[in-house]
Amino acid sequence: MPISNIEENLELARNRLVELDRKERTTEESTTEESTTTAEESSKIVIFIRGEVIAYEIPSPVHASVAAILSHLLLLWSNRHLVVYSELDITVGTTSEYCTDIAAEPRQTPPPTPGSVLQPTIIIEVARTETLNSLDSLTVDYFNLTQVYLAIKIFDRRQDSTAAMLAILYLRNNQVPNPALNVPNPPPNTPPMITLANTTPNLAISFGTAPLNHQSTAFINNTGISIGRLTGFLQCTDIACTAAGMQNYQITIPANLLFMPQVVPTGVPNNFTIDLWEVQQEALYHL
Repeated sequence: MPISNIEENLELARNRLVELDRKERTTEESTTEESTTTAEESSKIVIFIRGEVIAYEIPSPVHASVAAILSHLLLLWSNRHLVVYSELDITVGTTSEYCTDIAAEPRQTPPPTPGSVLQPTIIIEVARTETLNSLDSLTVDYFNLTQVYLAIKIFDRRQDSTAAMLAILYLRNNQVPNPALNVPNPPPNTPPMITLANTTPNLAISFGTAPLNHQSTAFINNTGISIGRLTGFLQCTDIACTAAGMQNYQITIPANLLFMPQVVPTGVPNNFTIDLWEVQQEALYHL
């Protein structure tokens, strides 16, 4: 399907969702709680995948604010050598189009010509209502484009006002420490790193004020994530993310991944580091 047709269908889908949302919100005022849920579910960010329109995220203050702070951190860290886009429609192949929360690519000199295809080196998704399964499924198409994919999942507040949060890092070149080295007396030629499929998380960190629930923990473990790469606040006895600068609550992304195939510009730090405490505090303020 030509890209122009994808864009036309995506716009029609968005307009249709807006129409449904208006109608259902009118109904909501005079009917049951069930219609309230339906109305909320119709107001979503949409994607167009292999000919099918899929609505998957309800816009909300927490979604917008977390995406905004991550965009800001990325722009400042790169000294504006990255062009950072928000709510960008990107096309994958000939039949899929996604509305990414954040995408960034190296700034080019001279600027690309109008109509050039974007080549993001990092994509970040922030999920308030979108499921872990949906976030994980995006890897297949996103790694046709990018080097790094980071998913941030914000769960509902619990009755005690705490909330679980999860950061999941995926890398195109997905190398992790070899778990075989964790056993007593490993063979002398055991390689220090192993390579996993890029659809498998490189790292997942539970960084909320509540531990991750059993279902979410099981989902991440079932992705094939390497032993010891799901970390953070998993059980009540674990040390929670309670302050800035805690070593176990940092996401570190090498600069060279974000500037491929170019060299890292002078003055850009070696790593882009996200302190998840900052993300947690921003989310809690709006949750």
